[in-house]
Amino acid sequence: MKRIKDWQISLAVIFFLLGALMAVQFRLQRVQNRIYLARAEYLAELYREADQERKDLQREAEALRRRLARLAVEKTALRDLSSRLERSRMLAGMTELVGPGVIVTMSDSVREVRPGENPELYLIHDEDLLRVINELFAAGAEAISINGQRYVARTEVRCAGPTASINRVRVGTPFVIKAIGDPLTLESALRMRGGVVEALSAWGIVIKIERVRQLTVPAYRGGLQFSYAAPRKER
Repeated sequence: MKRIKDWQISLAVIFFLLGALMAVQFRLQRVQNRIYLARAEYLAELYREADQERKDLQREAEALRRRLARLAVEKTALRDLSSRLERSRMLAGMTELVGPGVIVTMSDSVREVRPGENPELYLIHDEDLLRVINELFAAGAEAISINGQRYVARTEVRCAGPTASINRVRVGTPFVIKAIGDPLTLESALRMRGGVVEALSAWGIVIKIERVRQLTVPAYRGGLQFSYAAPRKER
């Protein structure tokens, strides 16, 4: 029998070890490949999720931008509506107003009534108040009050015995009329030649006009409900 030499045994062992090492290396490479593949798939999935989240956020941001634009338009419309409402309230006399103007104080005549004369001529009547008010409005007055009663479209000025009824409130002399507007223009309109001051002063009625830089005209405190009138509907 042929004897196996030591170097052959060593060579066989070396080949065996090399084969085992190559097998292990191959298996390790397969494991690494699976790891790389799994990691690549995981990263790809993360990328897809991140990309989808980015797209969702873009859509949400675009929706928010559109909503913000609508809110800006609505805010502008609301501000415009609020401004129009406040102007309507001012025109209706529902708000207290301040500004420059005149204070007109009217008192009955202190002259003695001559025999045969009508004593009513020496007293202030509703038409006298209305003449002053109309003259002030014609001169550009923007708000008027009489003895603390705001003069509006529904205000009545009528005689009620020795007093006057204004907004269904009885007031007496002296009548204090406050009007907001250009002070010089308002006073000039009342004092014009042949005007209301000259006509009333002829009977001794005392009219004092004071120009002021700022006065307050109160808000109308009466009711504004309509029982019969209604807005006309468009056809």
